[in-house]
Parts: sequence; structure tokens; C-alpha cells
Amino acid sequence: MVPPLPPALRRAAARARHRDLGQHPGPDEEIRRGIVLAPADPSQWTHSHRLVDSLEPRDRRRLGLALLSNPHDTRGDICMEAALTRHPCGWSPEEAEELLALALPEIDHIPYGFHQVCRCLGLPLAAVREQEPSERARYRPRLRAVVLGARNHHHSGRFEQCQWHLSVEEAAALLDLPYDREVLESLSRVLPDRGTSGNRALSELGTLVFEPGVLDLLAVLLAIDSFRPAQSWLGQVRERLEMVPVAPEVVGALLRMDTSYPGHMTESALSRQAPVLDQATLMAGAAWAACLSGDPALIGLVAAQVLGRGLDRRLPGLPDRDILPARAGVTALSAAAGMPGLGRHRRALSGLPPEAAAAARAALDAIADEFLSEGARELALDHHTAHLAVRPDGSVGVEIRTDRGQPVTAYGMRHFNGRYVLELTALRLRLPRLAARADRERGALAELLATGTALTGEEFSARRLDHDVAGPLSQALVWEAETADGTFTGLPVRGPGGRWLLRDIRGRTHEVTATDTVRLWNPVHADRAQTRAWQTHLELGGLRQPIGQVPVRRGASRRPVGDTRPPRSS
Repeated sequence: MVPPLPPALRRAAARARHRDLGQHPGPDEEIRRGIVLAPADPSQWTHSHRLVDSLEPRDRRRLGLALLSNPHDTRGDICMEAALTRHPCGWSPEEAEELLALALPEIDHIPYGFHQVCRCLGLPLAAVREQEPSERARYRPRLRAVVLGARNHHHSGRFEQCQWHLSVEEAAALLDLPYDREVLESLSRVLPDRGTSGNRALSELGTLVFEPGVLDLLAVLLAIDSFRPAQSWLGQVRERLEMVPVAPEVVGALLRMDTSYPGHMTESALSRQAPVLDQATLMAGAAWAACLSGDPALIGLVAAQVLGRGLDRRLPGLPDRDILPARAGVTALSAAAGMPGLGRHRRALSGLPPEAAAAARAALDAIADEFLSEGARELALDHHTAHLAVRPDGSVGVEIRTDRGQPVTAYGMRHFNGRYVLELTALRLRLPRLAARADRERGALAELLATGTALTGEEFSARRLDHDVAGPLSQALVWEAETADGTFTGLPVRGPGGRWLLRDIRGRTHEVTATDTVRLWNPVHADRAQTRAWQTHLELGGLRQPIGQVPVRRGASRRPVGDTRPPRSS
């Protein structure tokens, strides 16, 4: 608590201020009076300078503490501040620390509105300069914050008038450790300032950058080569996580970074391209580092980072600046959860504790729940639709089609896997549940084949063909219907009006009625010629069955002619 000024001193300061600046000074007048008219020649001094020169050091200190008691509202006292920084006040180490605390109310992060504070830092730094070098270690945390704030603010060149109160060089000269000054020299190479949008990574990290090894860790994170990085890069990150004691704090700070840009910013997209790329790369690296650390709290931040930062949920897809961090985030979570992908793209994270894998799975479930309600299997993606498909052979996967029903090509999937990574991830995370349902239906069909159980026509249509999971499987099997005219064998097809028909090898059809008795055709009870005919028919049609009903001839492939792609997998 700053004690109030004695009445006489308070009135004298108010008179000096009124004589210097008038009753309602404008900003330009304040700067001109306080800065330009503060020369070394006493004959040119302002009234505030003359008042401070006449005061005892004790009263100067009282005036300085009162001046900074509200550091966000001292524009009218700029002349008094300039005068106090020009005259020795005899500050004690404790009072200098109190001045810094008044001028920097929050030292954990560099305030975005640093220009509101930095003009009040001339007096605290003047107090620190009065101290013996041996006493300066106690001011190290706040001086580090001051230096970073001045660097972040003044490098933009927009507030040159503030440099009279504070410069990076003056503040850096007060740091007691040579290592701190080395960090300042390296900082511009690791986290360069670009444009006028500010350095969000540095603002979020704050004084953590001065901790040993932090800049090296940031350099490694910035070297990530893809959303699915190389094993060599993962090894480097593991090593840095073990070497840097504050690595969890660094990774957490990066994952909390907001890369969105307010609408009132006027710089062009070209001027923002480089900083956006740097920040996106850092966040992508931080997502993998969080999962490599095995810390459940950090892993939870990855999901929050992927889903957060002001994304517009009314529109599908991600803005360009968020594609790399989001794609790296879900890929890292999948690797930590034990779902790392297939083939040459596999990136499994081994050696993680069970609670880390559980946290990663919970994070992925949170992403899925954001986009899909329970039981939903379809999402709209602009002029396309992505859905969970059950294929005739019993496999499941994510398929994307245009609004005209055309499938998306493999080349087009590259675009969708980037911009719509969150929506597609939500669908793919539901695949295991759908695959389990498909497996149960395959088992039920295998049992029907083995036992020869008969179904009524109504049961056949409703339970087997119209079912969302059993339908695609049942439509790939050969059925026989006992009708009034005899036995009819064929594959189920849709007829006019949505009615179900059986179509035989010759193309003849039979509409399944409620009075028909339907069962799976069993080649064990058929002659060899009929079995071979169905083999040939299925091979020519490229139809793969979910269970082993019609035997597949050795060397035969039930796939479309000319299709040389490997079987699909999602």
C-alpha cells in the first residue's frame, strides 16, 4: 500500500503540473513538454524539474511512489517522471523492487498493452541503477520481463517517444547475468519479430526464454518437417525434454498461444505470412512434444489447442493458419493413444505411461464429440458429404462424395485431409464401433448360412436389407426364396419404388413378398455347374462377399477389371 502524499507536497506537484501542461494537455503537448524540454541546462527546466530539484531525497521518493501507484493512468505526470529520473532519489533496494512491482503488475507474461506500462518504467530503472551491482540479482525476474517487453514493443518502431523512458539496451545493461544478455542476442534468430502483429510466442513464453536450454528446445520444435515428423526429430525432442527442467512449462505456454488475428488489424496477408508460419510450426512441434512428454495435463492441452482459438463452428473446415497445428495435434494424439496409422506413415510413441495413453484417447474422444452426436455417421463438408460406410465385404471406412454423389479422388483427399482434418478425425474415431457392429452382423450371417435358418419375406427385407449395417453385407450374398412358383436364387437389388428384388445370373428378377420364405443359398447343396456360374458372376462383377459363401477360385479376384489398387483401408 503506497502512503498518501503530504498535503503540501501534493499541492506543489499539482501546481507544477498545471504550469507545465495546462489544465487539459493533449498527448503531443505532453510529449513535447516532458521529453523535448528536459535538457541538462537548468535554465531550460520545466516547473516539475525545478520542484524535484528543490526537494529532499525522501520527498522525491514519496512523489515517485505516488506517481507509480496507478501506472496505467499517469499520462498527465510525464514531466514529473522525467524530472525524478534526472535527479538522484536515494532509493533503497526494497523501494526499487516496489517501484518495479508497481510498474509491472503482472510479470508472468509480457502484457500486450506494454505501451501503457513502459512509459512508467524510466523511474524504476533509474532506481535500479542507483543500487550496487551485488544487489541486482533480486530484480532479475522483473528486469527480464522489462527487457522482453521493451524488445517486443519498441522493435515495431511505432512508439518512438517511449524510448526516452526505456530502451532495450538500458534495461539489458542492468541484468546481472552475462547469460541473459546472450539470450537476448540469440532471441532474434530463434523467435524473430516480423511486422507489427507482435510476437505471440514470446509474449506467451515470457521470461521462460531465459531459462537454460529453452532456446535450444524452441529451435528443435521449429525444425519439425511435417505434421507426421521423422523419427530422428522425435528423438531430438525426447532428448531436449529430458535436458530442460522447464520444458513442460514451455510446451504448455506454446499450446495456450492464440494465433488468431483480430479483425481490426490492417496489415496485409503477405506481411502476416511469415509470423503465421512460425507460430503454426511452433504449435505443431509443441503438440508432438506434449505427447512425447507423457504428461496427461499437456496432452489435454493438445485437444484444447486443436478445438480452441476462436474457430467458427458454423462453417466446416479450418483456416489456413490452423491446418498444420491441428493436423499435427490429432496425429500426435493418435500416436500416443496407440492408433498411429498404417504402413510407412506409422508413428507410434513407445514407452508412454498408461495414463498418457488414456489421456490421449480421452482427448480424441473430445474432438469426436465436438462434431458427431452419438450414433451419427455423416458430416457435411461444404459441397461434399463425408460418411462412415459399411462395404459389401464387411470392411468399414470414411468415404467422401460430392453433392452429386461422385466419390472424391485420391488427389482430392489431400485437400480434405488438411482442411477438414478435425471432421474426418471425428469420423475415423467412430470406425472401431462401426467395425464391431459389422463383425457382429457377419457372425449372424455366417450362422444363418451354417444352419440354413429361414426368414419370412418381411423379416428378410426389414432386418437384413434395410438395416444400416447388415444391409450392405446382405446385398453381397446370394439368397434363395421359396415362392409359389418354386425356388428363385439371386442377389438382392432395389427395384422400382424401393421394393426389394432378387436378380439371378441371367438377369431375371423376383419381387420378394411377405409370404416368401428366404434363406441364404448354400453351395454345399447345389450342383457344381451352378456354383461355378455364381463364381464367374461375382468375379465379373467385382463383388467381394463378407463371409465365405461362394468359394473363390484360386488366383481369382472379385474386383473390377483393370483395378490394380490395393484393398482400401481407413
